[in-house]
Amino acid sequence: MLGSKGVIELPLRLLITLIIGGIALATVLAYMFSPCLFKKNLQVCWDKYKINAGEKAAISVTVLNDKGNPIKGATVLIKGFGNATVDKTDKKGGVTLYIKISKDALGDRNEGYLELVVDAGNCYRKFKEEEAIKVIKVEEVEK
Repeated sequence: MLGSKGVIELPLRLLITLIIGGIALATVLAYMFSPCLFKKNLQVCWDKYKINAGEKAAISVTVLNDKGNPIKGATVLIKGFGNATVDKTDKKGGVTLYIKISKDALGDRNEGYLELVVDAGNCYRKFKEEEAIKVIKVEEVEK
């Protein structure tokens, strides 16, 4: 026989069970669709910080995780002045990109910057450096 106290506590227990079950279900679904709940930082290194306009430049980029291990398949993009080059890193976390910025692209300026963007997937924060590589207009000296 159920007393009046049991009837009152039943909806409260049901409500608590539904809330806890909903939280557990949401946690499982979040992990299934996003296996990385906490995104990690990337370590990105590149070898050229300055290039000359009008010359083709090879820029080597290395992408590592927060423990210093290479990341294979990260997308590396260098863009600016209407040009862009993109490629994916190899098993050692490295890639070499080639870019040529014309002197006319700088306009009246003597220098400008290229942007470097690295995306390694959902488990890592996107790396973005707006002033990664300085482009300098070198005036030719008349002989």
